[in-house]
Formats: sequence, C-alpha cells, structure tokens
Amino acid sequence: MPRIPSEPVVSLPQDASRNLAPLRDLYRAGPLQILPQPLWKAASRLGTLECRFVTHGGQTTGVELRQPGTFLVYGTLTGEPLAAASVKLDGVPVVWIHADLAAPLTPWFDHRDAFVRMLHVGGDLPLKAAVPGYSVREVDLTEELPLAATLLRASSGGSARGMDDVMAWARRPVVQPHAWLWAIDRTTRRPAALAVADVDTETREASLVCLEVLPDHRNRGVGTMLLQELMGRLERMAAITTVTLPLRMGTHPDHLFSACGFSGHTVWWRLTR
Repeated sequence: MPRIPSEPVVSLPQDASRNLAPLRDLYRAGPLQILPQPLWKAASRLGTLECRFVTHGGQTTGVELRQPGTFLVYGTLTGEPLAAASVKLDGVPVVWIHADLAAPLTPWFDHRDAFVRMLHVGGDLPLKAAVPGYSVREVDLTEELPLAATLLRASSGGSARGMDDVMAWARRPVVQPHAWLWAIDRTTRRPAALAVADVDTETREASLVCLEVLPDHRNRGVGTMLLQELMGRLERMAAITTVTLPLRMGTHPDHLFSACGFSGHTVWWRLTR
C-alpha cells in the first residue's frame, strides 16, 4: 500500500497557461479558498504566471500563482501553510493569502488589508423586496457610463473609482449587460443605487463588481431590493455567484449579502510592502 505523504508536496513551477483545466477543477471544489477573486481574472493572466500545484495524500489541494517580482497568490482547500519550498518570496511586493495562514509572512510586509469572500450557490432566493418610490431598470451601456461613474464617486465619498473603472468594466470579456442595474428614485427619476456583476460562462461563475447606494437613499432597503433583483437574474446565467468585500474597522458589509442568500466567510489578507 503506497505511503501517504504527511506533508503537502509542491510541484515545480509550470507555465500556468497550460493549467487552466486543473485550476478550474480546483477552483470549483472551493472557490472561496483557492483564489481571492473570480477565476476569470486569474485565467486572463495565466500566460504571465508561474503555477505550482499543491498535492496532499495524492489529491490536489492548493495552488500558488506567482508573477516574479510582482505578486503571489496562495490558496488551499485544507488550510496547509505555505510549504517550506515555497516560502521564498523573492521580494514580491504583494501577497494574497488566507488570514489564518498569514502570520508567518506578516513580519516581512508593511501593510495588510482584509477582504471577505462569500458565495451564493443558487436554490431558493428570498422573496424580492419592493421599496415604495423606487424601481429597477438596466443601465444603458451606450449612454449611461458617465452617470454610473458619477454615482460611484458620490456614493463612496470621493473614492478614486470613476470613469476609468466603469469603462474598464464595460470592456471586460465577461461583461453582461443584463447584470448592470439601477435603482431609480421615482420622484426625481434619477439613479439612487448601482449594481454591476460579471458573468464567466466557461466557469459558470458570476461575480459582483459593485453595489453602491447614494447616501440620501441608504437604510431604506434599496440595496437589498437591487441585490435581490440582480441575484434573480444571475441565477439563470451562472451556477455560483461570488463576492469579495473589503473589511474595515466598524463596518459589516457582509450582512446585506447574508440576508440575500450568500454564505461562507473566508477572509483573505492582501499583504503589501
């Protein structure tokens, strides 16, 4: 009977562009644990990445994606820390890793930012909320991108996100026009909130890009209404929906998503020098 290794085994670096199929299989087994962002983002960069798969007991349990001198991502289904052969960071300025695996690495980095990953797997959706005075309609991607950028800036207190971001979202290969939605204030006939999602048809994964509500329209159920409408649409397009949310002191951005059927609470750290 073959001996099962007692420690994870990390493969030699490979050209990651040859490993999309096994990476997709691994991601489907644990999308919250394997990558901090949707699979399509990693897939779009595979030609520039080194890939090391982690095996434990004959099973592929994790992956390390590295762009030398730029960043490293380490994801694992079983919570193994980075294997000794893979700890060498080569001066990379950015590392993404599970929060519970980050402790040995944090002394080497100046900053750490926390993000929570959540998952919706379909099934029964909550009864759609209707908020008096508001309606939902699709964003016109040919005419209303500047308006979307204006709402982003106004809803986030002058955030750096703006027209460049919105234009980039609209050019992505995973753009889905039916997943760009406004919540409209019927009194002013102006947008009160914006929700945007991507849809990767190869992986059958939808991923939330943004959900923003203008300050004057918050705490009225507008965000819940918009997210529930979006989820009803995404369930017809994808098998799973993921979201990555920044965690800041005193904020609880995951509460709304939990109320709309998302589960899981996997925290990732982005460590930067």
